[in-house]
Formats: sequence, C-alpha cells, structure tokens
Amino acid sequence: MPLEAFAHAVPSVKHTAADIARLTGADPAFVENKVGLKTRYVLGPGETGVSLSQQACENLFAANPGLKEKISVLVCVTQTPDHPLPQNSAALASALGLPHSTASFDLSLGCSGYVYGVLVMQGFLKSIGAGDGLLVTCDPYSRKIEPHDKNTNAVFGDAATATWITAGRSRATILATDFGTDGERGDAIMVPAGGAALPLIDEDGNRIERTKDELRLHMKGRPVFNFVNSEIPLSIRRCLDRAGLAISDIDWFALHQGSIYMLDAMAKRVGVPPAKVLKNMDRFGNTVSSTIPLLLEEAEEKGMLKGSTFLLSGFGVGLSWSTAVVRFE
Repeated sequence: MPLEAFAHAVPSVKHTAADIARLTGADPAFVENKVGLKTRYVLGPGETGVSLSQQACENLFAANPGLKEKISVLVCVTQTPDHPLPQNSAALASALGLPHSTASFDLSLGCSGYVYGVLVMQGFLKSIGAGDGLLVTCDPYSRKIEPHDKNTNAVFGDAATATWITAGRSRATILATDFGTDGERGDAIMVPAGGAALPLIDEDGNRIERTKDELRLHMKGRPVFNFVNSEIPLSIRRCLDRAGLAISDIDWFALHQGSIYMLDAMAKRVGVPPAKVLKNMDRFGNTVSSTIPLLLEEAEEKGMLKGSTFLLSGFGVGLSWSTAVVRFE
C-alpha cells in the first residue's frame, strides 16, 4: 500500500458540543461522552465538497513541491457529490489545473471507502503503468442531515483528505485485507429519495414533490451498532489470521470513528488495548470516508508511522466494511 503523504482540510463553520446539543435537543453529556464529539466542522455558505477537496489537495501539494506535476490519476471517494453528474473528480481535476490526460473517477462508498480507494488506486496505477495518484475523500453529510435529528447531526462532521499514492517502491506494505458487504441491512444508513427508486422528476419532466424525510440522511443507530459489533471484530480477526499476526503484533489500530461508544465497545470485544486505538472523534466527529486518513496524517505528524504495523478498518454505508493490515518501513 504505497501511502506517501497525507493532508486534510476542514470547512469554515465550527460547532461545539454545546452548539450541537442546542440544535438537536440532545443532552450535552451524551454528545461529549457517548458520541465523543467536542468540536466538528460543517460546510459554510459558498463551500462545497469540491472546494473543500481542492483545499486538501493544495495543502498536500504545498507540503510536497513538484507532486502536482506527477499526478496522472485522481480518485474521489464520495457519496455526496456537488452534482448528480458530472462526477466530483472531473470538477476537482479542473479546479486543480490538472492536465486533460489525467484519469479521474469517483468511488461511491461511505465509511468503508478509504481502504477500498487505496486498493483501487494501487491496482489502477499498476494496470495503466502510471506512477502517482491522488486519492481524495470528502462526504459533506451536513448537506444531507436534518438539523434537529440527534441520530445524525450529533454524530457527523465535514472534512476532506488527500493522499499521495505511488505505484513504485513505498514505505508501506499491505500484509492482508478483508472486505465485505451486507446489503440486506442497507436501509440502516440511507437517503431514500433522489435516485431511480424515488426520483425527483417524472417521465414527463415534471417535478415530484418529496417529503423532507425522503430527502434527508437516515441512520438507525441500534442496527448499525449491532452490525459493527458483530461483523467488524470478525473482519479484524480474519485479516490478522491472513497476515499471520496476533492483536499484540499490531502497534496501532486506525478504525473508523463512528462514535466513541462504538469504538470502545468494539475494541473491548476484539481484545484491543484501549491505548492502541487511535481517536480523533472529539475534534472532527464522524467524517465518513475521511476518518482513517485523518488518523494516519496525525500519526505521521507524531512520528508513529515509521517501523509500525497498523490495522485499518472502515465500516458503514452499504452496509460494508474494509480492513487492512499495513506495515510501514
């Protein structure tokens, strides 16, 4: 897994746990202690997923002079694009001034999207003989959430990340992976309307009135928790078995930041020492596909990557999961 560098960007509007409690009617103690959220960011006026993604990429380029000219592939992981079409990656490539020879496409994945994205990028670079790619994550759920719904608005935050991935020799090696999908429980995290099942325009081109509930993000907390608590420990164990490793061989666990309560319960179920579980939920909230790269960027800044073995696991919308064991030189 050729992960060379990371960067991120957050939007302009910052909320505290007290702000979120006022918006949703949730108990501030619930927001801080169960969800684990003390601050989070959401898109402000004039900001979009593409503009936030552009900022993350520019931050990556600024820290790595000459990188922009090397990029030949751009992949955006998002389920909340600026427009139904064209894809965010096309708009972002233009905003960044990348040449028309740049291959770009979106991956429609949520919380499991980062590990999927890394593997897709790695395979694509190898298949076309290209050297360097840019993997971007950005899912501004704030534009899909009912402001007064504590099941969603007390959990999610907006952020974008950019990861430089190279097809050449890298400091990171994938030792094992595990992927899976449980579509039978897909309605546990869902935006019902806007697609072919519940369209916004009829066959004659007339607008179809949809209710606010049909257009907003819905999350069933208990089914999601049950999914995470049952499937993800199994995925982690399968991945470790394939790598020939034990829990004690993993230095750090970079797990999707669904909520602090969920993280702690899952770590306990798997037998992971709490001190090995990386967390940033308190500062960003659940940023969907951006949670894992945010953790990796912070780990790099603290000098934790070099010589360490990480277990990455993302899980959520689909319902789906993606787990990988990665060793950094």
